[in-house]
Amino acid sequence: MRFLKDNAAIETSEVAVIIAVVVLVAYGAYQLLGQKIAQVVQDVAGKI
Repeated sequence: MRFLKDNAAIETSEVAVIIAVVVLVAYGAYQLLGQKIAQVVQDVAGKI
């Protein structure tokens, strides 16, 4: 019954869910602000 005490799989799945949420939020922000983000990146690149 050692497998019941093993929390590694639970922790791994929690991390995977958190990463998935962060990716979805970043993708959503990019979709909403895509043109503005591209313009800011080009402005920063021009100043460098």
